[in-house]
Amino acid sequence: MKEIEDKNSEIVADNKNRFSFEIKTFAKLVVPIYFSQLAAHATGVISALMTGSYSTLDQAAVATGNMLFWPVFFGLGGSLFIVTAFVAQFYGAKRNAEIGPLLKQAFWLCIPLIILVTIYLTYIGEILDFFDTPEEVQKITKSYLYGLMIGTPALFLFQPLKSFSEGITRPFPVTVVNIGMVTLSAILNYGFIFGNLGLPELGGAGCGISFAISSWCALLALLIYIYVSKPYRSANLFTIYERPNLKKINEIFKLGFPIGACIFVEFGLFSGSGLLLSNLGEETIAAHSIAMQVTTITFMLPLSVGLAAAVRTGNLLGAEDFIGARYSSFFAIIVAVSLASFNFLALILFGDYFASFFNADRSVVALSSSLLFVAAFMQLSDGVSFTGQGALRGYKDTLAPMYIMILAFWFFGLPIGYSLGLTDIFSPAMGAYGMWIGMCCGVILASILVFLRLDKTTMKAIQDKNFKIFNHN
Repeated sequence: MKEIEDKNSEIVADNKNRFSFEIKTFAKLVVPIYFSQLAAHATGVISALMTGSYSTLDQAAVATGNMLFWPVFFGLGGSLFIVTAFVAQFYGAKRNAEIGPLLKQAFWLCIPLIILVTIYLTYIGEILDFFDTPEEVQKITKSYLYGLMIGTPALFLFQPLKSFSEGITRPFPVTVVNIGMVTLSAILNYGFIFGNLGLPELGGAGCGISFAISSWCALLALLIYIYVSKPYRSANLFTIYERPNLKKINEIFKLGFPIGACIFVEFGLFSGSGLLLSNLGEETIAAHSIAMQVTTITFMLPLSVGLAAAVRTGNLLGAEDFIGARYSSFFAIIVAVSLASFNFLALILFGDYFASFFNADRSVVALSSSLLFVAAFMQLSDGVSFTGQGALRGYKDTLAPMYIMILAFWFFGLPIGYSLGLTDIFSPAMGAYGMWIGMCCGVILASILVFLRLDKTTMKAIQDKNFKIFNHN
């Protein structure tokens, strides 16, 4: 009996030690990643705030541009997110010399992605016409997007460097660079939107120019930092020139494309919903945009945990600690849901207050507040969904989450949202409110399916003796 009690005590102590270690490890990763993501998305928030102060028309135009640009950018650029998992695995396996060649192939992959986005933006006028976007909105939106087009190459090239730093568990430099980027963007917005600081008054169009300049400055800053810092030198990033290796590029794209597709599916649902609602008027567009900006901020917490989970599981899998990787994956979900609970309460209690920051029009604020009430119920589910996807990314399991997101959002959430928001099939058309209810349903279904997939994948890695992370030794 005494032996059993001693053994149980050892198990309890071991679990406590593991729990404590995971808390410390995730804190070191999540905190800087959170502020990095917050800073990166703050440019959009600041643009929304400043254009809202300038005019509702400019705010709606910039919002329309964001709804058209970011789903496509993340849909293609998300292909590069898998680089974080590769780097984390190499780092965990102490194979640092293979990181540099991997990053160089990721840079080669950026070229066709940049070309595709540029072609897409060239024909943006036809897309705006398709959605019957008002002419006065179109004019500002086009000018704004041309600015984003100039900054697009910098955005793509920044991602592999970001993945490099985060994958070797050094997310803080990226945080500093992103904070510098948003600060510069805010100053330039102040100048270009209102005509201050000796700069021309361009309204919403000025946000695009500000973003382009700050994006290139951020890329240059991170590149210089990595070049001069010792912890990065073992990766051999700046040593030997490498030609495009189609096999390696294909491997990155094959695993990364589903990640981009997942992001596109969810971003596309929210942005596409906004475009479907655009014919309901400027106030509806502005309210939808405000709700998206606020929820993007709250979403940064579970998203950061998901990004940290990709790094943590990648490190553990690289070290072939499959039991530890499973434990860490579900621990990350617990952390994400806990943090998302605060978001839930904040949106329920202070939704009206948050919305009022972006627009003084009471009708816009009232509609935004109602959308944020629905968004509150997305928080817990998003915590499970994106954290689970991050952990699965560490396992290089990316295809199944893509199918899950397509099913949950486009074949479940969107039909419900469209039916409730823009038709009278079930009830009188509810407009934006009904559309957001549908999106909430999609998020909930996605979280359930991702959780089940994570359970299956993590158990397979433990039980399957032939399970391998690396395709070569």
